[in-house]
Amino acid sequence: MGLSKALQSSDILSSIMGRKYDEVKDILMAKGNEYYADNPQESEMIRQNLASFGLPSDLETVKLVQEHVIHHYVEKIFPLSGTPQQFAAFIDERMDLLQANDLLTNALKEGSVLLVTAHFGAVEYVASALARLKFPINSVLRFSTQNLSDKIQGYAKVLEDSELFSLIKFIEIGKEGSHSAFSMARVLDRKEILYTVFDEETSQSKPVKLFNRNVLGGAGLDRLLKFAHGKVTIFNSFMIREGEKFKLQLLPVDVKAEDVAQQMFNNLQIMLEKHLEQWYFLHEEIPFVD
Repeated sequence: MGLSKALQSSDILSSIMGRKYDEVKDILMAKGNEYYADNPQESEMIRQNLASFGLPSDLETVKLVQEHVIHHYVEKIFPLSGTPQQFAAFIDERMDLLQANDLLTNALKEGSVLLVTAHFGAVEYVASALARLKFPINSVLRFSTQNLSDKIQGYAKVLEDSELFSLIKFIEIGKEGSHSAFSMARVLDRKEILYTVFDEETSQSKPVKLFNRNVLGGAGLDRLLKFAHGKVTIFNSFMIREGEKFKLQLLPVDVKAEDVAQQMFNNLQIMLEKHLEQWYFLHEEIPFVD
């Protein structure tokens, strides 16, 4: 979308190099607010999505959602502004990972972990935070260009080379010859973490209930589980913004339940009832069924 292009211009990216988190945030917040002021249709998209779910859609709520949408881009860009040492210190100082560390450590003793995330909160920090804890993590992504793929994979290698992070391995969806579904299934046969999004519309999505509406979701992950041979533990992951700090909270999903995808969305609704403003999917076109 236009906001992404506005906040990731070469001028802005060059201006943040070497800056601290709060400085990067101030620069991008100012530019993001300027974009929203010049593009009122973006505010209307958020308002309509809120109203479609029967949620508060007043001006104050819309502006709060916009603020957190911009935060999402801050978190996407900030790690690129400094060194691995600076990013590791940022994670150590600002992120509460205790619950996630305990749950994932215990789960990986028994088998693999399917860690599913939504377009919520500081999602861009989850993989790096888990790599900081030295977990074996495989992140499923769809890169828009080969250049972007090369840059992100190169950055992951820089983090690993610092010896402060484990290597984040990427499974690329949509890349020719990638066989992403097969690669995802293989991760679930190892004592590793498969980290992927569950609330996007894909060819394998199914109708699920969220608030008062039916939407397409699940991304076919319920079907993927049928190919796993060992024990798989499933968690929803939510990196919640708490002022100037962050908390990674995991909610369990029963792998044996009849409708695993619906459970994932039930957990999402629990989180949205507390932190609606952090659901940045509201600035996109929601895949409603009806």
